[in-house]
Amino acid sequence: MQNKRLAQWIEAHTDMLGRTDDTDQAFHAALYEGIIEMALNGETRLIDPVLESAAAHAVAVGRSLTGLLGVPQRLRERIWQRIGEEIDPEPAFEMLSAVDIIFVHIVRATIDAYEEATKLATAAKATEISRLYAESERKVMEYTAEVARANRELARLEQAKTDFISIAAHELKTPLTLIQGYANILHDNLTDERATNLADGIRRGAERMGAIIEDMLDLSAIDTNRLSLFLELVNLNKVIGLIIRQLEPVLKDRKHTLQIIDVDTLPTIEADAYRLHQVFAQLINNAIKYTPDGGQITISGETIAATKKMPACVRITVKDTGVGIAPEDREKIFEKFYRVGSSDLHSTSQTKFMGAGPGLGLTIVKGLVEAHQGRIVAESQGFDMQNLPGSAFIVTLPIEATPRPGLQVTRLPRTEAAEEAAEPTTSQ
Repeated sequence: MQNKRLAQWIEAHTDMLGRTDDTDQAFHAALYEGIIEMALNGETRLIDPVLESAAAHAVAVGRSLTGLLGVPQRLRERIWQRIGEEIDPEPAFEMLSAVDIIFVHIVRATIDAYEEATKLATAAKATEISRLYAESERKVMEYTAEVARANRELARLEQAKTDFISIAAHELKTPLTLIQGYANILHDNLTDERATNLADGIRRGAERMGAIIEDMLDLSAIDTNRLSLFLELVNLNKVIGLIIRQLEPVLKDRKHTLQIIDVDTLPTIEADAYRLHQVFAQLINNAIKYTPDGGQITISGETIAATKKMPACVRITVKDTGVGIAPEDREKIFEKFYRVGSSDLHSTSQTKFMGAGPGLGLTIVKGLVEAHQGRIVAESQGFDMQNLPGSAFIVTLPIEATPRPGLQVTRLPRTEAAEEAAEPTTSQ
């Protein structure tokens, strides 16, 4: 019954799913909170008192069981319809399965509560019904307040984390620039080979730290909706080709086979070339890292025609023959600082097998794709270091840019953008 994505989706779509008439408004609002709690934590401590309270009230006012069950039934139908329209088939199936389990519990608990309340009414225990209603109402209020407090605390902690990342990244950038500058001076002026090698090691370490700081700054910009996009006409074949050329020594060292399918047939899209270079460089880098030596990486593209529900899009899939992703990790890998498995099993390299990282790459990828109003999903049969089921990351991007509201967007003139569509610049 637990499905974090379902809980987040319902919380984000509460207003869109609509309410009911004034008679059932409180019941309807409490149902939303109870369903979110069940989907998030698998607990019924919030939903059960709501159903008991609603059943006791229905019996007290002479409402039929069919009429009472109609409220959650209509809500279930709306959730089914919206998920079917908005979510891709595989995650939609998991979400709808969780929806059915939740609403089966709701129906059974409502029937049981209604029958119990009816027995009390039949036995002329109206006072007991009133007490039960009042007690349930009190529990609902307590649990609702508890959930609200917990949500506020989580939001506060998340904001504190975002603030810390932003402040730390900015504070580290200035001294790191000095270290890089002095390391370059030492490297260029030293004549002793051993000292030159040591200076070179300092330069490489500083460059790695600089890349992590840039990731932290990007993450902060995404979290605070301050990301800047410079939109131009982008040739994805050339963007991916540039990345492959940059990673060619690593692919050769790891003995990976690379296959490119139909990427050259994709139309030019309006997007931020530098940000898309970040996206696909990270995904291809991950495919290299989590595929044992001698594996295969496949990058394929296809054009998706426009429909009534979705604009024309391109879809790029980065697929590997690596260790795969466990079902419980498929959503978590997009969370900041999340790394699969124990960090003790990771190497310290970015490109060696199972190389470690700070756990920001896929978070940034997801943020950049969604900033373009695109989608990214991960698919895998599971995690297996012996049988190597592999994984696939599927990125869908609109051909005509519709950036997320609130971002700082600069559109380059079409004539200028067309000349620059070949390759992204290295920084912004």
